[in-house]
Amino acid sequence: MPSAERLSVPSRWFVPIPHLDPARVKLEFVHGAFSGWFDRSEAEHNAGDKPYAVSPPSRRDGHVGVEIGLLNSVAHQRFSDATQQPTEVRLGNQRRLTAKPRLVQQASWRELARPTGSREWTLHLLTPTTFRSGSRSSPLPSVETIVAGLRRAWLMWCDEPALIPLPEDVRDPAYRRLWVCDLDLTSTVTELTITRPSGGRETVQMSGCTGSITFRADDDRTAAWAGPLLRLAEYCGVGSMRAKGFGVADLETHNSRSGPGARPHPG
Repeated sequence: MPSAERLSVPSRWFVPIPHLDPARVKLEFVHGAFSGWFDRSEAEHNAGDKPYAVSPPSRRDGHVGVEIGLLNSVAHQRFSDATQQPTEVRLGNQRRLTAKPRLVQQASWRELARPTGSREWTLHLLTPTTFRSGSRSSPLPSVETIVAGLRRAWLMWCDEPALIPLPEDVRDPAYRRLWVCDLDLTSTVTELTITRPSGGRETVQMSGCTGSITFRADDDRTAAWAGPLLRLAEYCGVGSMRAKGFGVADLETHNSRSGPGARPHPG
């Protein structure tokens, strides 16, 4: 595996878990199995924003495993330490050894920031994606909530946040120049067992969605920050509870400015 120092850039890995039955794995099992690789203190464990994201078990090239997105050198180093040799993980009543991780994709922050000439992108939400406010969970994504989360990740983990022209305030009208021109979403409900601050455990229902959202930027200046933020979603995910397997995303960039999404802003 390449050294963590060489990979102190956003990267996404597939960690094979031979003989795992993914149908028996709940989302809370994922967090329990992998958070210990990265969280070394109570503050890190309870942090809302983490430099890593974990997918539920999936299949890649015929193998079952999880995908893990990494955002900074600390997360890379801890991932490298945990995967130097096969590591036993417990996913519910299944105890399995991990196999050698495979690099799925990576990009430096400068590569993410590089203009592509596109003003339109489709974000594919591959796992249930939820947006939380207090005890509420909502399946309804909005440009504001998606951008705010990705903007926060960029500012927290990028070594040179000024690489893209981010408006300084999330309430800046400039953020309205990125809008949703198409979507195909399905509402989901996921049962999740959580631990309350009191120590008790409770099963809650998390409202979420899967599917696709197509964004369009009104001008090149908007595209200069919107494109990099949306590309970052492939590494950090979207929405809340990304360390538990929610919000795994892929991005499709549309190079042409013509097509079904290329129509005037509705207002």
